[in-house]
Amino acid sequence: MNLLLDTTSLLWFLDGSAELPDSAAALIEAEDSRPLVSSVTAWEIAVKVGLGKLRLPYAIGEEFEETLLNNGFELLPISNAGLERTSRLPDHHRDPFDRLLAGEALEHNATIVSPNPIFDEYGVRRRW
Repeated sequence: MNLLLDTTSLLWFLDGSAELPDSAAALIEAEDSRPLVSSVTAWEIAVKVGLGKLRLPYAIGEEFEETLLNNGFELLPISNAGLERTSRLPDHHRDPFDRLLAGEALEHNATIVSPNPIFDEYGVRRRW
């Protein structure tokens, strides 16, 4: 199963945070899961780090990508097809990162792992 983690889910998973439900962690770690992280998420993290809203124990860039790979995640580039799909989404939400993640999830037939119910409005399968 293709799983696309949103920023919150990814950061909580990497931090081992108790805020990530056990069911979400188990889904991410399941053998039949293909956990994906969009470049959209890396972009959002970089923006938050740059604004001083987020601190990480690793640098955004190669070290971040290595952290993802070491944890079994596949980093997805932002695809033209995902951008096209995003441009056709209804105007339920103005957050550009969430809209792009919704488009990517739909394009990659992925279930998004997120606490954010806005993805339900876009018809994205969501687990939490």
